[in-house]
Amino acid sequence: MLADLRHAVRALGRTPGFTAIALLTLALGIGLNTAMFNVVNSVALQPLRFPEADRLFRLQHPATGQQDSDGNRPAHFIEIEREISDIAEVACFRPWSFTLSEPGRSAEVINSLRASAAYFHILGLPMKLGRGFTPDEDQPGHNQVVVLSEALWRSHFAADPAVVGRTIRLDGQPNEIIGVAPAAINDPRIHNAPDLYRPLALTADEIADRVDHAYDIIGRFRPDAGMAQVKTRLASITSSLTTSDPKEYTGHNLLAVSLKPELRGTSRQIIFMLIGLSGFVLLIACANLANLLLARAIARAREFAIRSALGASRSQLMGPLFTECGLLTFTGGALGILVCVWTNEWMARQFSESGTEITFAVDWRLLLFAFGASLATGIFFGIVPAWLISRVRANDALKCGARGSTGDLSQSRFRQALIVAQFTLAFVLLSGAVFFVRGLDRLIERKSGWNPAPLLRGVLSMPAIRYPDADHQMRFYEKVQERVSSLPGVAAAAISYDVPAFGFPSGRGFVVDGQPTPATGNDLGAPINGITPGYFNTIGTHLLRGRDFSWADRRDSAPVIIINETMARTLFPGKDAIGRRLAYDEKEPVWMEIVGIAEDVKFMNVGRGFTSFQTYIPLSQATWSYVALSVRGAAPAETLMKPIREAVNELDPDMAIKDFSPVSNYVRRGVADFIAIDHLLAGFASLGLFLAALGIYSVIARLVALRTGEIGIRMALGAQVADIARLVVGEGMRPVLVGTGIGVLGAAALSRFLASAMPGLATSSFATIAISGAVLTLLALIACYLSARRATKVDPMVALRTE
Repeated sequence: MLADLRHAVRALGRTPGFTAIALLTLALGIGLNTAMFNVVNSVALQPLRFPEADRLFRLQHPATGQQDSDGNRPAHFIEIEREISDIAEVACFRPWSFTLSEPGRSAEVINSLRASAAYFHILGLPMKLGRGFTPDEDQPGHNQVVVLSEALWRSHFAADPAVVGRTIRLDGQPNEIIGVAPAAINDPRIHNAPDLYRPLALTADEIADRVDHAYDIIGRFRPDAGMAQVKTRLASITSSLTTSDPKEYTGHNLLAVSLKPELRGTSRQIIFMLIGLSGFVLLIACANLANLLLARAIARAREFAIRSALGASRSQLMGPLFTECGLLTFTGGALGILVCVWTNEWMARQFSESGTEITFAVDWRLLLFAFGASLATGIFFGIVPAWLISRVRANDALKCGARGSTGDLSQSRFRQALIVAQFTLAFVLLSGAVFFVRGLDRLIERKSGWNPAPLLRGVLSMPAIRYPDADHQMRFYEKVQERVSSLPGVAAAAISYDVPAFGFPSGRGFVVDGQPTPATGNDLGAPINGITPGYFNTIGTHLLRGRDFSWADRRDSAPVIIINETMARTLFPGKDAIGRRLAYDEKEPVWMEIVGIAEDVKFMNVGRGFTSFQTYIPLSQATWSYVALSVRGAAPAETLMKPIREAVNELDPDMAIKDFSPVSNYVRRGVADFIAIDHLLAGFASLGLFLAALGIYSVIARLVALRTGEIGIRMALGAQVADIARLVVGEGMRPVLVGTGIGVLGAAALSRFLASAMPGLATSSFATIAISGAVLTLLALIACYLSARRATKVDPMVALRTE
């Protein structure tokens, strides 16, 4: 074995070009696949870091037969907490934003988590400093305490160990720091890392709210209980909730699932798509190396024949070949670990732009996968060429000229099959990348129903202490809109729940006056955007009929609503919708008069590209404390941001605008994960194309070298340069065209799958396939032409002399 290893090292050292290409190919192929596995490893296989994590669970609220879960309402959490307290402890939490204002610092909005008193106790990690919340602090009016994250403690307080007991101002009110949470508590598979924690302290309005479902519930069952008891109890609670709230719970289940990360919905489909397409890269690499090794072994056929004639056994002949394959494979696998680490670091930076923090770790699972991938790769591209060369007859090989032979029929067919496989896989890989790239570009540039440029967006979060009710909030909103609209360079301004980039942030079921109430399960529903007057002009959505809202549409005036064109046409076919009435689907409906019809808006959603029904209500009649300020500028955005911030600070020095930026930046942040995937797929496709082109070039170039004598004879007998070029290009392009033809079927199937999984990215399958086919064929032609050009430069006299 040592002799074979030394022989393999010397043999590979004599061909540095081949060795470098093989190692680079293997490192990229194995590294990318290992990186994709590490994504799954990091988000779905890594164990949770909490003590006795097997007793932790999450409450989900999915519709029957569906995986995607709705959020929870505070009122339901209170009932669940009461009914399950004897067998499990539960905690409720939701993301929130507070304005942090400290002496010597500008006010800033920080991401926070409002969590009930049991939150830290359930997760079970010891605090870095201080303590968690007490039940008394989880009550309105007694919740002016905070727990800092370790990151905020280090960045804002220089990791001061005496920080506990100090006071900070949140939303203009003093709050006592009672602890610092450990960094390990921020597991992104549960929620994104907040900067600080504050008691949930549910208010009466929050408990009564039937719209807000943004609350998550986690729990830990007691040592003398078990998951089975929890599930049985939840079934009973679900039955009780269905009776008391049939609209909310009919057709839904309340489930306890182990608090472990899962891949669901679009994320699951995208992850497995990436794994599959990165596997295509590895298969192309394997096919490429198999062809190169076969051509290399054929060139050494005379050497093997001499060794066989001198008495070498088949195992002695194959030993060096297997050793070379093993040396290449495991060296390439080791380099692949580096490629994996670099790729994951790049992905972590890309995903962090959207707020998704993923830590990729190198652990035994990753190393085991890399070893398995290396072993499988070596077997794939090493065994078949070795077996084929072992079937070469010594007498036939010894009769060949010094340049060797081009192999027998089986070897030729195997080479052709490998080229066909390479181009089939490359076509499918390229078509998937083209589909994603074109779809994402179209999604980002989509301007259907509104105009995101030149538009600024920022978030206003209203502190409940200073703005305790809707009247106080609306008075501030009116002042902000009036003040900002009067600034030089501002064309229009408005305040709403949010801009229509990724959909409206609220939704309700509706009933139509004069029409029968739909059966349960067939309810009418639509997303809702609460808006101020001037919203449509600011956003760029056309009001087709009727009127816009005015400041006279207040809480104490007649309720009004604006619906989109599709909703009007569907609910009132052939009739005028203006003046008709809708109501929220509740026990005591509040009827709203339709006063306007707006054009349809297409949201920038990957999962769905269009929502048929869309509704708008006056912000004054359904006021939120967390809203978006939209500003359309007549001047460059960069020149407007500072005066707008200053205008808001003049109205309230403790108010900061969160995430204030051009809407185009907001959109790109919202699809940052998909942009990272887009770049990753583009890299896969480029690598697949490079390997396929390299493969066809290498094989044809090697065959040209082996057929130098034949080409010399053809030219000596009168063959022209064009004839030789046609011969070489024709032989090279035949398997390419076959592979491309088969790839069309695979590309069509992949396009259908991607269009169904991500309808928001759907593009023309024909255009995708046409672009992919053109690019792939062009590269193959270039590769074949370069080999043919080399063949046409053969000197017949020199070629015949070597024979």
